[in-house]
Amino acid sequence: MGDENSEHLALIRRWLAGETVNNSVGIKVISGPFHGRTKIVELDQSGLPPAGFRCRLGRTPGPWNPAAKHIYLAVQAPDTPAGWIYEYAGTDTPAAG
Repeated sequence: MGDENSEHLALIRRWLAGETVNNSVGIKVISGPFHGRTKIVELDQSGLPPAGFRCRLGRTPGPWNPAAKHIYLAVQAPDTPAGWIYEYAGTDTPAAG
């Protein structure tokens, strides 16, 4: 089991370093409530990441509205290891009532 864990951790380290492995890569999340995290995504046939993602916070502390869906968009960033970042684009807040 130790070898399996070591291989798994090595794979995660490669993704976090921005290396494309098995058509997946880790892309840094910039700004917003998930700032500093890395999202592991599968690239399409052209080598591009998904255009964006929406997510909810769950129990993350902060001044964020827990009902809001936070929107992140893929932005090219040649100075980053993966060549892309996910940048915070705002919230999609449900209407009251």
